[in-house]
Amino acid sequence: MSFPGAPSATKPGKGPLGALPALSRSARRALAVCAALAAATSGALVWQAVALADALVAGGSLGVLAAAVVVRALLAWATESVAARAAAGAKEELRAAVLDRALGLGPSWIVARGPAELAVVATRGLDALDAYFTRYLPALVTTAVVPVLVGAWILWTDPTSAFLIAVTLPLIPVFAVLIGRFTSARVAKAASALERLSGRLAELVRALPVLTAFGRAAAQAGAVREVGERYRRATTGTLRVAFLSALVLEIAASLSVALIAVGIGLRLVSGEMTLVVGLVVLILAPECYLPLRAAGAAHHASEDGVEAVRRVAEIPEPPAPAGSPRVPGVEVRDLRVRRRGRFAPDGVSFRVRPGEVHRLDAPSGAGKSTLFGVLLGFVRPDGGSVSVDRDAIAWVPQRPAFAGRTVADELELTTGRVDLDVLASVAADHLVARPIAELSTGERQRVAVARALTRVRDGASVLLLDEPTAHLDPATAAKVVAAVERAAAGGAAVVLARHRSVERAEEVGAGRRVERLPRRAATPRTPRPTARLLAGAALGAAAALSGVALTALAAHLIARAATQPPILTLSVLVVGVRTFALTKGVLRYLERLVSHDAAFRQAGALRVRLWRGLRPGRADLTRLVDDVDTVRDLVPRVLQPPLVAVGAAAAAVLLFALIEPRAGVALAVALLVGGTLAPAVAVLTERRATAVLARGRREVSERVLTLLTAAPDLIAFGADRAVRAELARRDAALARLARRQALGAGAATGVVHLTTGLAAAACVGLSAGVDPLLVPVLGLVPLALAEVLGALPAAAQHRAALREAYGRVVEPPAAVAEVSEARGITLDGVALRWPESAEPVLEDVAFHVPAGSRVAVVGPSGAGKSSLFALLLGFVGPARGAVARPGRVAWCPQEPMLVSTTVRENLKLGDAHADDDRLRWALDVAGVRLDLDTAIGPTLLSGGEAQRVALARALLRDGDLVLLDEPTAHLDEPTARALLDRLDDVLEGRTVVHITHRSEEAERADLVLEVDGGRVRVRSGAYR
Repeated sequence: MSFPGAPSATKPGKGPLGALPALSRSARRALAVCAALAAATSGALVWQAVALADALVAGGSLGVLAAAVVVRALLAWATESVAARAAAGAKEELRAAVLDRALGLGPSWIVARGPAELAVVATRGLDALDAYFTRYLPALVTTAVVPVLVGAWILWTDPTSAFLIAVTLPLIPVFAVLIGRFTSARVAKAASALERLSGRLAELVRALPVLTAFGRAAAQAGAVREVGERYRRATTGTLRVAFLSALVLEIAASLSVALIAVGIGLRLVSGEMTLVVGLVVLILAPECYLPLRAAGAAHHASEDGVEAVRRVAEIPEPPAPAGSPRVPGVEVRDLRVRRRGRFAPDGVSFRVRPGEVHRLDAPSGAGKSTLFGVLLGFVRPDGGSVSVDRDAIAWVPQRPAFAGRTVADELELTTGRVDLDVLASVAADHLVARPIAELSTGERQRVAVARALTRVRDGASVLLLDEPTAHLDPATAAKVVAAVERAAAGGAAVVLARHRSVERAEEVGAGRRVERLPRRAATPRTPRPTARLLAGAALGAAAALSGVALTALAAHLIARAATQPPILTLSVLVVGVRTFALTKGVLRYLERLVSHDAAFRQAGALRVRLWRGLRPGRADLTRLVDDVDTVRDLVPRVLQPPLVAVGAAAAAVLLFALIEPRAGVALAVALLVGGTLAPAVAVLTERRATAVLARGRREVSERVLTLLTAAPDLIAFGADRAVRAELARRDAALARLARRQALGAGAATGVVHLTTGLAAAACVGLSAGVDPLLVPVLGLVPLALAEVLGALPAAAQHRAALREAYGRVVEPPAAVAEVSEARGITLDGVALRWPESAEPVLEDVAFHVPAGSRVAVVGPSGAGKSSLFALLLGFVGPARGAVARPGRVAWCPQEPMLVSTTVRENLKLGDAHADDDRLRWALDVAGVRLDLDTAIGPTLLSGGEAQRVALARALLRDGDLVLLDEPTAHLDEPTARALLDRLDDVLEGRTVVHITHRSEEAERADLVLEVDGGRVRVRSGAYR
């Protein structure tokens, strides 16, 4: 979707290539190179066929045959290598297009489109291009070249067979087009299902702490299962039709070759052609159909790839930057922005000159954050105008987002330096080395303020602050406000949204730094094949054997026909050829359906298992989506091919042993060498590039999501270009790794063709004394086994990546904290240490809260107040000591953790059975006027509205213990007092623990817990 005035997206191209050539220079280059290689391959195929037929019948030179085999192997390596390298380049180019366009369109477009869904398009979606380039594109180019050139040779030597090929060959693309049109809508549906799956899981992970606190996390496992099941059904429905097209194409090709083989046999019986010509035609005829069969088999991969390109092409080109008049300070005239059917802000006007501070004191929901969005250029106004120099803005958002790993990294990224004086001015100098992920909400706010003040010190003339002290204790808030006033005195025009007054500035302690230990890496593990996967492998082996039997019978049929026997004696062979032609296609179709269904079912089960093991603070969306999808994609590609290869190879060796024991030994040695050497070459050539590539993809995926999620902050500080450039460097390194992997894959394919071709030459050389009717079988069957061995290199390459992903997925879950149940709250000698922390956050905590008490928790930001709540909620267990509290807990978190759905669905997380009247009652108590069907999204509610919806959700929980983490942080003082009065009435008789930074709120409590320096001190309150 695009906002008004944005230009339309690039119109996706039509045809099998879609918009790819227009968007990717790598794709255009790959098309030209693959075409040249396909022409050379045509010549090598003819050379090999003639040399093999001559060796089989007339005792031709095996050296010439071996040379032809080597040349064809080299061309196979080059073709696959070029295609895979092009895939790496194209993904890099298309990912750059997605990110550059999204950043150019701005934060509002990114939020509306959905950062998680957009990240899927840029990462998992574009990964579909691997199969597109390595399987479909070479087949597509070969289809345009090889049948024409090879068919010309057949026409010169056997016009009758050429005529049959010319008649039957067009049927295959006709079927492909007809079925492709039918599946295009299904592919789009499956791609949308993947985006919805990722978006839904991202929402659930974000809300996991609330779900856990309310005892709803286990119930949401059903939602995870249902979302995954919908994705499985959407995808398998597409695969069912796509594989049906491959079935039709394979049967058509196999029956066509069988028809040609029968025709050759009949003409050999009548003496119209020689055996050498017949064998050449029999060897070359499948090569005319093979590219089309390969294209049909890869049709689904092409659809996924084209769909990914289409979604990239549909992203609009960013408009030219809209300028605003550059005036000193800020000037707003009659500003109006439509929001949820009303204007907020509605006709706002003010002027702020350099050195002045303008306070926005409107109530929550009046449009203060929207006004900041207009000033920053993120939101288009519906009326009025703004005048501001957007290149000179420093901004503190209501909910800061960061892209750096540590505070120092973030400041270096956004401001270019770390100013310890600025950090000290907002009591954040002790945070400089801390990881961003470990900061409390108040600490994150102070870092955001320091980030903005550093930018002001470096020349920014406009300072925008959206509730910078909402989660700070009074002393720290006073320091922040004093630092802001100093910035104004230095000449900055300041626009400040704030809901409360600030008390005197007292010295704020540096707090306690808690060192984190590195998290232990998950142990790589190989998944065991499921019964369904084993069934798929059995079907795959049966399909491969059908192909071997088809080749053997066709070769024997021609050799028998060359003796000119009565035609009726060939009828059994003719029926056998046709039967195995049909059986091969049907079994391949069933194998694909069963194995893919097994993979999707296993992924669904793993995702539910992983969800059940997630704990707040350790929830990992990458494991839940990317790692599970990696296991799903790689299990059939890693576990199944060796099983199929062993089954097919054993049957072929047994057949050869019955014909000629020495040929059986030679074939066994060749298959053993090819089956081990090809995977070894692939692995050694790439030097573990696949495992590194999987980690690189995971890292790029995380960074893409971080870039899109933190886009507002990054764009406001002009740091998006640096983050984007760093991501581009990592993506380029990832592309280099992929190209290295492509070299290994191509070399392994060459080894497969080399070993099977040389096996054919060796078996022919050992055929002395063998029945002449069986000699062609010895020469042609090894070539038919190339397809079976060809899947082994990829299986070996991806084994390490599968083991790593599966090891992360099945990593044992964190232990559930044990909390005793009691009427009041009792902590006895408790020490709290977060997982992987070297030092405890809280030490020697001991207090008792009688049931029904009102408790205020106070202390500096970052002192451990929210950690105390995590202990009471059971998110983390005590390192020592005992915790007892009421069994049913309601919680209003500091961050609302709302899910992007309706108000009604968010409230029902507190009470799934509440009717609309009870839901409206909770909203009334919380003091928020929203319709139950109002959509909730990242920017659709103000901070105060979102906080009060979270409070209403907690009220519906009806807990014996109610934990409130700064529920009035985003409210003006009169609104906050009225809300607390209503809560006193509603929560009468329950135990209420309330984290607050407002002294007047602490005075309402029976008990006050002062948290500071890792200790908790208890004093009496003044309530009642």
